[in-house]
Amino acid sequence: MINLIIWPIAGAIVGWLTTKIMHRRQSILLLNIVVGSVGAFVAGYLLAPVFHISTSSSFSLPGLLVAVAGAIGLLAVVNFFVREHTKTNKAIEGHWDLVRDKIHARWSKITEEDIDQINGNHEQLINLIVERYGMTKEEAEDQLQRFLLAVDTKSSWTSFLHSRA
Repeated sequence: MINLIIWPIAGAIVGWLTTKIMHRRQSILLLNIVVGSVGAFVAGYLLAPVFHISTSSSFSLPGLLVAVAGAIGLLAVVNFFVREHTKTNKAIEGHWDLVRDKIHARWSKITEEDIDQINGNHEQLINLIVERYGMTKEEAEDQLQRFLLAVDTKSSWTSFLHSRA
């Protein structure tokens, strides 16, 4: 019975650690905790009889290991399908001409001179947003990712419309 309680807790911890180790956005944290708990519980429940692990007695290390393996397995599958669409430094550099003209419109405290100095450097842009707007690095990264996704979506849509004309 104790293992039935320990499994979801272990899965939640694995989900939390997964978010931290992979440097994922905070919005993924709850998903990883829930998925880790479910994976741990299902693996523990299904695999405990296979490995002759008692669920009615006290805590067992084999039961914990099966639960952790189940949490990791399910987290790997879910995170494969729910990938964050992040832009890397190369993506910003590769689309700098498209992005640079829209930065000042989005973040008015970043000047044209700043934009010239950044010259596509992701880290410099994040640091400037943090400095000028007094937010955390995670908040700045989240804003930049949403901005880049919007710019990419608009440019893809525009390219699509031009190709249809």
